[in-house]
Amino acid sequence: MKKLVSFILCAVMLQSLSGEAAARQAVSLPSVFISSDSDGFSSQKYRAGYYPVYEHGWSYTGIEFQKNYYDQHDWDAAGSELRLTTKKLNPRNALGYTATVGLNTIGDHHLVTADADWAFRIADKTRGELIFSRDRIETESALEDGNNYTLAGFSLEQQLADRLTVIGMGGNMWFADSNTRPFVRFRVVYDLIPKYGITAQLRHRQYWDTDVNVPREYFNPERYRETMAAVGIRRRIEGWTLAGTAGYGYQKVNSDSSTPTRLFEVSVTSPIAGKTFFQASAGESKAAEFHGPDYHYRYLSASLFFSLD
Repeated sequence: MKKLVSFILCAVMLQSLSGEAAARQAVSLPSVFISSDSDGFSSQKYRAGYYPVYEHGWSYTGIEFQKNYYDQHDWDAAGSELRLTTKKLNPRNALGYTATVGLNTIGDHHLVTADADWAFRIADKTRGELIFSRDRIETESALEDGNNYTLAGFSLEQQLADRLTVIGMGGNMWFADSNTRPFVRFRVVYDLIPKYGITAQLRHRQYWDTDVNVPREYFNPERYRETMAAVGIRRRIEGWTLAGTAGYGYQKVNSDSSTPTRLFEVSVTSPIAGKTFFQASAGESKAAEFHGPDYHYRYLSASLFFSLD
C-alpha cells in the first residue's frame, strides 16, 4: 500500500511539474486545525508543505506532511499523513478544482485518503460541483478499529433571480462497517443587503443510515433531519475577505421530538497577491450526537503560505 501511494504521489507530481519549471515555489508552515466537542474528544493537526508549483493561495501543487493528535479523557493516540495536493481555483468565482491524495497512518492502521472537488459552469446562471472524499472516522473507538468512510456527491446551483439562488446537493457515504448513508441538502440564499454582502438563508439537510445495528462508533440514527434559518455576511476590505454565518433551527432524530440547533462560523482570507497568503476560520455548532441533542463541536483552522521567490 505504501509503495502504491508513493508511486501515485511521484507520478502526479511529475505530471504537475512538466512545463512548469519557471513557476514560483512556496512553503506553508505551520497549518493548524484544532477541534473539541462536548464529549471530551479533541484533535490537533499540524501540517507543513512544500509547493514547487505555486501561483497564489488558490493555485498550487505540492507535498504536505501532517501530524495528528487525538485525546479523550484517559485515552490518546497519534498518527501522521503524507499527501500530495493540487489546487486551481478562480478567485473571482471559485470555479476550478482541488485534489488531495495521501497515506494516513495511526497505529497499525494505514488508509489511502482522498479529497477532491470540481466546480464548473453549466450555463450562465447554473453551476455544478462534483465532490469525493475518503478519510477516517474520528471517534475513539473508530480510530482504534480503523473505521473509515468514502463520500461521493453532486451539487447543483441555480440563480433564479438577480438576488435569489438555490443550491441542492445529493450523495452517499459508504462506511467500512457496511453501513451506508444517502444524504440530501438544500439551501436558498437571498441577497438581503447586497451593498454590505448580507444574505438571508434557509437550509435543510437530512440523511438515512441503512444499518443502525453496526457497532456504535459514530452517530448513526435511522433518519436525521435539520432545518435552519441563517444570516450570512461576506465583505471585501482592502483585498481581505471577511465572512461569517449565524444560524438557528430545529432537528429531528428518528421519531423523537424536535430540538434546537445552532451554527456560528467566521473566516478571514488575505489578498492572493504578495509573498504571503493567510487563511483562517473558526466555528461552533450544536446538534445531536451519541449522548443526546445537546452535542457541541468547536474548531479553529489556520494556514500561512510563504512564496520563496
